[in-house]
Amino acid sequence: MKLLSDFDGVWTNPAAEAREQGEYLDATLLEWTAPAERAATAEWLARARAATFAEPTRYGWAPGGRISAFADEDPFSPHSALLHYLHLHRADDAGAAALHAAIEAHGFASLEAFGGEAHARGVQRAVAARGPGILPAAADAGRRLLARGVEIVVVSNSGTDKLAAWFDHAGVPQRVHPERAKGALRLRGSARKFVLDGPEREPVLLGATRVDVARPFYDAILRDERPDAVVGDVFSLDLALPLALRRREPAFAALRLLWIIHDYTPAWLRREVERHVPEVEPIEGGFAAVAEKLLEGK
Repeated sequence: MKLLSDFDGVWTNPAAEAREQGEYLDATLLEWTAPAERAATAEWLARARAATFAEPTRYGWAPGGRISAFADEDPFSPHSALLHYLHLHRADDAGAAALHAAIEAHGFASLEAFGGEAHARGVQRAVAARGPGILPAAADAGRRLLARGVEIVVVSNSGTDKLAAWFDHAGVPQRVHPERAKGALRLRGSARKFVLDGPEREPVLLGATRVDVARPFYDAILRDERPDAVVGDVFSLDLALPLALRRREPAFAALRLLWIIHDYTPAWLRREVERHVPEVEPIEGGFAAVAEKLLEGK
């Protein structure tokens, strides 16, 4: 069996990294605001964040303007959604316009670049305080799967160097793609699952909600690997495209789709997926529960 696995939210709980990212983002924007206006800016940020959570399918991680993940899908996405809100309202909202101008004035070519900087700083701060964050239960589950002959390919937007360092710290054997070794993970970092490019393919429909699946880099990896199962915690990023391939192409007809449910999984999205996507298996209990299912053949 070959299992294609996401990283954050499968092997980790990214709450600390996301909290640090949000604190860095807000603090930096306040620092770039005139002292007399900082209270008003803090209020604007709170209102903007509330607005994105009120309409999570309107705002989200939107590189290039197309929503790649909804505003509340994981602990990181609210920060991208805030920047998306700022982008969409910069022409009709003075607060958004001022913050947009401040980001540009400090040398960032795009809001996405500023968001990437905030993410990197958040991860650095969390690691400095805690160390690499692979969960012991997930590491143990991975070792058990590898010992039983399951091939695991970790496909993540995180960089390969980070993945290798964190798995080494957790004592989980790994190799960097295309190198392979029996009993070791294979790592494919910087996977760019979030990139939406070219004409929009027929989306995955969750009632009235559309999930864009025109993800060329992730598509190429899925076709290269041809896994037996895919596991992830963010429906849009990890599972929507594999679902589309399963529905449309005979080569993927038997693909298992395992969705790890966390306390941060949006209740509205879980309801819609369970209503419209019977192919997806929601799993509570993290990667350890995924391993039990796979090892027991369930």
